[in-house]
Amino acid sequence: MKNLIFVAFLVMAFISAHAQETEKKSKKQLKQEKEAQQIAEVKSMMDEKSFVFEARNANPMKGRSITLTSQYDVKVTQDSVFSYLPYYGVAYNATYGGTESPMVFNSPAEKYSSESSKKGYTVKITARNGNDRLDFTFHISENGSTTLNVSSMNRQSISYYGELVKETK
Repeated sequence: MKNLIFVAFLVMAFISAHAQETEKKSKKQLKQEKEAQQIAEVKSMMDEKSFVFEARNANPMKGRSITLTSQYDVKVTQDSVFSYLPYYGVAYNATYGGTESPMVFNSPAEKYSSESSKKGYTVKITARNGNDRLDFTFHISENGSTTLNVSSMNRQSISYYGELVKETK
């Protein structure tokens, strides 16, 4: 009985050692493959003009950076903007009794422009939320890290930091 357990243990050790040797890649190779995949995904999103920005931090003009604990995002399609972001800042002109964030809306994109550079992409979108015109400027790195600056006619500017993700349908 002891010999049978010992033989089974040796066989299992040999199989696991052999499996590790055949499929083992260095950490550097794995990291390079992951970065190449991210760069390809970001490029395809820019070509399709369809992506989702998931915000992690909000940076109002005054005050400190705010870590967002809920899921906030901006979905961009070829012709529309679906924004669900919080707003922290000063409103110069606001609706009376409004409790909704001015950054929560669905609107067609009035203008859409995209430029590529050595380090990534810059996407500029203009949309309307009621009487307010919002200018979204996305600074997107090759790997998907993104900064979003939002300028408004009626409010202080605010910026967000987060990641670009592929839109799930």
